[in-house]
Amino acid sequence: MRIAFTGKGGSGKSTLAALFVGYLRAAGHRVLAVDADVNVHLAPLLGVEAGPAGALSHPDNVRRVRRHLLGSNPLVAGIEHFVPTTPPGPGSRLVTLAVDDPVLVGHATALDARTHVLHVGTYEPDDIGAGCYHGHLAILENLLSHLRLDPGDWVVCDMVAGTDAFANSLHAQFDAIVVVAEPTPESVSVARRYRELATAAGVADLLAVVGNKVVDEVDRDYLVRELGEPPLAVLATQAGLRRARQVGACPRLEDLDDVGALARIAARARPMTPERREALLRALHLRLAGQTWVRAAHGDVTSQLGPVPA
Repeated sequence: MRIAFTGKGGSGKSTLAALFVGYLRAAGHRVLAVDADVNVHLAPLLGVEAGPAGALSHPDNVRRVRRHLLGSNPLVAGIEHFVPTTPPGPGSRLVTLAVDDPVLVGHATALDARTHVLHVGTYEPDDIGAGCYHGHLAILENLLSHLRLDPGDWVVCDMVAGTDAFANSLHAQFDAIVVVAEPTPESVSVARRYRELATAAGVADLLAVVGNKVVDEVDRDYLVRELGEPPLAVLATQAGLRRARQVGACPRLEDLDDVGALARIAARARPMTPERREALLRALHLRLAGQTWVRAAHGDVTSQLGPVPA
């Protein structure tokens, strides 16, 4: 199962993602936690140091990962011709959550034999005035499109804040997208906009809004009124969690008053059919292939696609 946490910056999405990873670990699942936020908060919340050299988007790591994914796929001319939506083809190597998977061994931090943490990275001095974070996310798109999960496996991704996932293919890479919303006008406006874009992108059914930092019934009523429906779950303001963070401790399930919200999130996720995911990603690849910059840099990348499934 693949699940993404997003929402307005400061809504608590990274903390909620970290708690959800803890919930899945306690249940015995294999988990890959991915910190895809430019602010890099999830990895430290899980106790992982996230330095530039270990970032998935570090140029050396991008080359290594793409070289591995490429395998002997004849449809891609070389790793320099990977684009964000390049799909797997004949001879491609897929990533798994096995403890000896080469991508995990080389680029993830193991919390234990069943839990690994990857971080995409953030802006570095060389990026000033010359880089866009969306470019950093391309290698994550490649990894997710070449990912094979076994039953019971989970990928938990802390996404970029706001609606940036619609600038690439990430909105089509997950089975569930959790939008974390505080009871404030700014936060619910992001949630509403996310729902509008998800509808236009054909993934509105993957979306669930979770209320966070709710103090009382007035806050609950506000979320229902402004969202037009009740949130999937609501987390009250957690004094224990706040105290733990104030002393620099990683969030733990024990700091929550109730883990029921996490259980409802897990129950809400349903695996997308492979046929639907392939159709969504194929359409996005064709759309990207028509961009002038792609044609200038890579030629006709529609040749990277296999035959249309019958």
